[in-house]
Amino acid sequence: MTDSLETYAHLARCGYRHEPMQQLLRHVTGLRSVRNVEHHPNRALAVANAVRVAGLEGTGRAGDREELIRATWLGNTPEPWLIDWMTGYSMTHTVFHATDRGRRPEDLPDDIGDYLAAWLPAWIDIWAEVGEWDLMGEEMIVCSCPKEPYLDPGTWELMAGIQHEDGLAPRDTSAVSDDPDDGFADQQHTAVVAAIAGTLALSRTLDGGSGGGSPEADGTPARP
Repeated sequence: MTDSLETYAHLARCGYRHEPMQQLLRHVTGLRSVRNVEHHPNRALAVANAVRVAGLEGTGRAGDREELIRATWLGNTPEPWLIDWMTGYSMTHTVFHATDRGRRPEDLPDDIGDYLAAWLPAWIDIWAEVGEWDLMGEEMIVCSCPKEPYLDPGTWELMAGIQHEDGLAPRDTSAVSDDPDDGFADQQHTAVVAAIAGTLALSRTLDGGSGGGSPEADGTPARP
């Protein structure tokens, strides 16, 4: 029920707003049935961020960002050695949505930023050791999202080393299909993750780690 909102938010942030769509989403997101969908905590944060980006805060779906962040695994800065594969992905998505994928590093609470600074290097080492390249790539995106990014050249050398000659980045140590279509379907997510991680790392490096602005925050005019 939130796919249309989350898809539209990416267009709205670039100024591509459509008034009939705005009206429809304003109506739908204000419905009690939609407001009370039972999301996983990091998904609730994703929806709240999409509501903010789309300019629909008055519908009751924006929520309290601090409260939404604290409802997640990461928001409680738990024992870091108990992280597992699924929790790792939940952690990355909490950071993506809390910071609007690195656009708003100031929105990540300081204690969580400190926690990530302490434990991201160890987590990346763990996923690299077991060959979980896709999750390692997602955590490389996370490295660029806090106020103080963690950009380790060694991690990038490792990611470059696992990339195939045709550009494919394997998701893990499983064999890659010889069929090009199957190989793409199975592995494309990791290539996208690596591209996003590289783009954010370059952006944070060039801006001195200060973080970037966003169209909806800097007055970029809406396109018709």
